[in-house]
Amino acid sequence: MKTLSRIWFGIPLVLLLLPLTAFAQNKTESVTVTGQTPESRTEILRTFIRSYVPEFTRSGKLARWSDPICPFVVGLSPNENMAVSERIKKDAQAVGAPVQSRQSCRPNLVAVFVQDPQDLMAKMLAHHWSMAKILLGDTDDPMQARKVSKITAPIQAWYRTGIKDREGRHIPNECDPIFGCAPVIANASNLDDELQSVFSHTFVVIDLGKIAGRQIGTIADYAAMLTLVQTSDFATCRNLPSITNLLVQDCEETLKTTTLSDADLAFMRGVYKANGGGRINLQIEDILREMEKSAAGRDVQLAAPVQPNSAASAPAAK
Repeated sequence: MKTLSRIWFGIPLVLLLLPLTAFAQNKTESVTVTGQTPESRTEILRTFIRSYVPEFTRSGKLARWSDPICPFVVGLSPNENMAVSERIKKDAQAVGAPVQSRQSCRPNLVAVFVQDPQDLMAKMLAHHWSMAKILLGDTDDPMQARKVSKITAPIQAWYRTGIKDREGRHIPNECDPIFGCAPVIANASNLDDELQSVFSHTFVVIDLGKIAGRQIGTIADYAAMLTLVQTSDFATCRNLPSITNLLVQDCEETLKTTTLSDADLAFMRGVYKANGGGRINLQIEDILREMEKSAAGRDVQLAAPVQPNSAASAPAAK
């Protein structure tokens, strides 16, 4: 398999102005946690989930794709761009996310490979504000956009979300000034109001200088993980093997994978199987149940508690 080319092909900003609206091969290594009780297996999995789930979302729920994804990749050679796009679509299908079947479709998932990500952000904010409002997620304020556009990781994502009611209708973030808001069909329950948080666009930026020499498939899997499920932490060393640990410097090598790990796949499948109408804490429990019955859950090996040395604890002979 080719490695990512170091040649800078350029990213003409006009390309980004286009209309926007499993196959992991390596197995997750077992993780042994010493001196823990059997209940810790659940806590280990829950910690992994919470390390990924954002602490705050506008809807109080974890967003996911409802409309089929249509990836648009720029910054590499045409063949490499296509390879990344196809890999993301296969990853999406593997975890239950909808994928646009037509090759010609309206892009809603944009992946950009660039030598200087912060310079790209600065130019986009300065000269293409209408595009920045879409790509930089749930922000319409230039000051907030400058804040969220700060590059903090080699691969980083932004999310624009919306709400769908139980009839599958999109609920606009703002009401029409003349006609007001359309009636919302929902349940009155505080636990499950039947309103789902959904992605309208996701945007991921990959720093070419930070991923040089990596396999195309590896980086495509990494980008898929960040664009199929919402997170706000892009540089955390997670407690189970994960592709998101790959570029984290202070992370043990045994926790780094070059394809989507069993934990990554089980987590994402859990997101797409979870009750979308439930609050985020209930969604986390749905994801947890999916992970517990997966290979990732079975591979968490808990070592027996260390027993005191019997010779050392025996009374001295008289």
